[in-house]
Amino acid sequence: MQMLDDQKTYNCCRVDISNNNLVGILLKRNVSLISTIHSCYKNGITYIPLDSDWPDEQINTIISANDLNVVITVQEYTDRVSCPKTIIVDDDSIIEFTQQFKENDTSYILYTSGSTGQPKGVEVKREALLNFIDGISEIIDFSPSKRIACLTTVSFDIFFLESIMALEKGLTVVLANEDEQSNPRLMAKLIQENNVDMIQMTPSRMQLLLNYDKELSCLKQVEEIMIGGEPFPLSLLRTLQNKTTAKIYNMFGPTETTIWSTVSELTHKDRIDIGRPIKNTEVYIVDENLFILPNGQTGEICISGIGLAKGYIGRDDLTDEKFLNLPQKPDVKVYRTGDLGRYLPDNDLEYLGRIDNQVKIRGHRIELEGIEATINQFDGIKQSVVITSEASETDKDLHAFYTSDEHIEPGELLNYLSLKLPKYMVPVIFKRVEGFIQTVNGKIDRKRVLECVEIKVENSALENWKFEELSDIQKRAFEAIVSKFDSEIAGDITLETDFTAIGLNSITFIKIVVDLESEFSFEFDDEKLLSKEFPTIKSMIEYLESKISDNCD
Repeated sequence: MQMLDDQKTYNCCRVDISNNNLVGILLKRNVSLISTIHSCYKNGITYIPLDSDWPDEQINTIISANDLNVVITVQEYTDRVSCPKTIIVDDDSIIEFTQQFKENDTSYILYTSGSTGQPKGVEVKREALLNFIDGISEIIDFSPSKRIACLTTVSFDIFFLESIMALEKGLTVVLANEDEQSNPRLMAKLIQENNVDMIQMTPSRMQLLLNYDKELSCLKQVEEIMIGGEPFPLSLLRTLQNKTTAKIYNMFGPTETTIWSTVSELTHKDRIDIGRPIKNTEVYIVDENLFILPNGQTGEICISGIGLAKGYIGRDDLTDEKFLNLPQKPDVKVYRTGDLGRYLPDNDLEYLGRIDNQVKIRGHRIELEGIEATINQFDGIKQSVVITSEASETDKDLHAFYTSDEHIEPGELLNYLSLKLPKYMVPVIFKRVEGFIQTVNGKIDRKRVLECVEIKVENSALENWKFEELSDIQKRAFEAIVSKFDSEIAGDITLETDFTAIGLNSITFIKIVVDLESEFSFEFDDEKLLSKEFPTIKSMIEYLESKISDNCD
C-alpha cells in the first residue's frame, strides 16, 4: 500500500520521451505508475496502459499495432517488451517530462477483448474525461479532504476515477498493492487502517470482501460505495444497506462512452436501477432498426454525448458498426452498447442484460468468441464454445466445451491459454464433448451446450487413494474443501488434484478459508490468503496441519 497526495514530497524523475506524443506504460502498482499517467494526462500525451498481468504476446501485439516508439517501464520488465525505446524509471518516483508537448485530443487508448481473439483499442478523448470528472462530481461528493482506495487494475477504465480524477479533485489516493487487490483480509485492513472514505468495486470484489468480513466492519467509516462493472444483485444491495451507513451508488457505462455514463443512488431504494445519465450525456432505448422506443419498452441501450470515444484504433469497420447516427436523430451519434434496458416510469434506467455473447467477469468485459478463437488455435481442437456458469449471484466462471479426436489434458490447454490471454479470460473448466447441437440454421446452439454429451476419460491421470488411510483432521478438512465444488466435480477430486484444474476461483477459495478457520480454530497467515499458495488440496491440508501443530505447541 502507498499513499499519494499533493501534500507529500517525493523523489522526482525527469523523463525525456523525445517528443513522442504516444507512450506505453508498463509499471508496477506504486507511485511511479500513477504519477506517470498523471503527467501524461496533464501534458496532453496519449498513453496506453499495459497491464503487467497480460501475457507478453498481448503486450507486444498492442505495441506493434500502435507503432509505439517508447514504453515507460521498470528494469524487471524490459525483457518483456519489444519496442525501439524503453525508459526505465524507479518504483517510487514522481515522473516529470523534460519537454513541452502539443496537447493531443486523445487522452488514452484502452484495450478490451475482441470477438476475433485480438484485443481492440478504444480511443478516449481528453474532452470526454473532463466532462466525466465534472459529471460524476455533480452527483457524488469528491471533497478534497477525503481518502479513496485505488483497488482497480490499470487496464480497467474505472482506475482513472480512483487515481487521476481523485488527485485532480485533491483527494488522497490509498493505492493497494497486488496482494491487497486480491487478498480480502489485506484489503479490509487497507480500508480500515487508512480511514478510507470512498471505495469503488465490482460486485464480485465486494462479495469477496463480504465472504471474509461478514459484518463488513472494515466499511464502517466509508462514506461512499460505488458499485459497477457488473449487474448489481439485490441481495448485495440489501447487505450493504443493512451493514453500512454509506451512500451506495450503482454505476453503468462501457469503455467506449468514458468510464461511467449513468449513476443511481440506491442508498434507500428497494430495487436495482442504473439511474440517469451524467451531464452532457443522453441514453436512448432503440429497437433492432435503431428506432427510439417509448418509455417502458425494452430495447438496446445507446449512449450519446461528449463522452463518446473516437472509435477503435485501426478498426474503421467496427467503429462504423458501433458508432452511428440514429434514423430519427441524424445529427446525433450514439454508441450501441449491446446491452438491453428500459426506462422506468420515474425515468430511471433499468439494465436487463446482454444482447450478444459479450459478458462481464469480475468487472472485465469479455467477448466469448474471442476466447473461442484462441482455443480453436490449439492443436487438435475442432470447435469450442465458452459459456458462463454462475458460481454465485455475484460471481461467474468461464466453462469451455470443445470437440477433438483425441483426449487433451486440461492442464495443457490451461497452460496454453495462460500464455495467450489475461487470467480473467481463461476458463476454469474444460470439457470434451461428442459434438455440438445445432440450430435450424446450422449454427451451434449456444443455449443447449450443457445438453451436449461429455466424453469421460477412463483411467484418469489423477492418483487414487484410500480415504480410510487419512487421519480425522485430514478427512474433515478434505470434506470441507470438496463441499465447495459442484457435485459432478467433487466425485473426481483427490488429494493430488490441482486446484486450477477444478476451477478454484477467488470467491470459492475464501469460502474454503473461512470454513477451515472456523472448523479448526486457527487463522491463515496473510501471505497464505492467495489461492496460488496452494497448488493442490494436499498442500492446503498440510498447511492446516502445520498450523494446528503450532497452536498445540
